[in-house]
Order: sequence, then C-alpha cells, then structure tokens
Amino acid sequence: MKLLTLIGLLAGLTASIYAQGEIALANIDNTSTNPSATANGLFWLSTGGTPALINQDFNAAFYASTDSSSLTLLATFLLSNGTATGDNAGGPGKFADPAGKTYPFQSISSVFVQIQAWTGNFDSYAAALAGGAPAAQSAMFLNPVDVPPGPARTLTGMPAMVLAIPEPSTFALGGLCVLLLCRRRK
Repeated sequence: MKLLTLIGLLAGLTASIYAQGEIALANIDNTSTNPSATANGLFWLSTGGTPALINQDFNAAFYASTDSSSLTLLATFLLSNGTATGDNAGGPGKFADPAGKTYPFQSISSVFVQIQAWTGNFDSYAAALAGGAPAAQSAMFLNPVDVPPGPARTLTGMPAMVLAIPEPSTFALGGLCVLLLCRRRK
C-alpha cells in the first residue's frame, strides 16, 4: 500500500514538473466596450473620428515569452498571404487565429504578451507605419495560461487596441517647418 502511494505521489510530481501552459491567439472571450480598457480588450479602428470596433480582417503579429525582457514572435497573420483571412469572423472587435492553433509555454501560470496590429496590404508593422496605414502596438501585458487537459486560455489580459493612422514624426514636422521658412524668405 505504501509503495502504491509513493508511486502515485512521484507520478503527480513528475507531471507537475513538466507541465506546460497553453494560450490561444484569440480575444473572443473579451467583452469590454471601452477603447481605453486595460484588460479584456477588443480591437478598434479610428480613421480620424471616434473609434469603432473593427469589422474587417486585419494583420497581426503576436509576441510572447515567460520572460518580459525577451519576447519572441509566435505568429504573424497577413492579409497579403491569406493567413489573416477570417481572423475577424468572431464579430466586431474580435480576433481568432484562423487555424485555431494553441501555443505551449514552460509556465503553468502566465506569460508576457505584446501585439502589433495593422490594416492594409503590408507585410510588417513597420511597413504599415511607413505607409500610413491604421496600426497599433499594445503595451506588454501578462496573460494567464491553462495547463492541459483544460482548454488553452484566450488573451483576456489584452488591453484594448485602437488602430489609428500614425501621426507625423517630429522630424517630418521639423522638415516641413524648414521648407516653409525657406519658401517664405524667397
């Protein structure tokens, strides 16, 4: 009887040592209708007016890690290659990995996540910014994971993200002022 108890205890410890948490790249469980939400957020689109829940497929890149100082790229979904097709099928403001893939981590509690999202036919967040497309990058956030056999956790720690047209940089505005001053002197 003692041997059976010892074997059960060791099996339980072994399972917990090698446990991996999982997340799903989706915010389908999020419900906050506040474009300033710090958790439980949705995706919004603003083209110069009041933000509205995004109601179209869009590009997204997801970074995550158990270490906040070394996020790695988990997945990128692009309109240009079709991997983002259907990512907004969950409804306004929602995103879900069209392939339904889950991502394992050597953590049984939480991971750090950061998201970049943009519209248009751009292959990267940087290209979208350079092209003037509505885009946003989330602050890094902590998201819970779930250990199988439970379902992978969705991005409930995600803040709201408002994809907006980037403002001109300080250097661009400075250059414009120099051009206007030169023109005025002539």
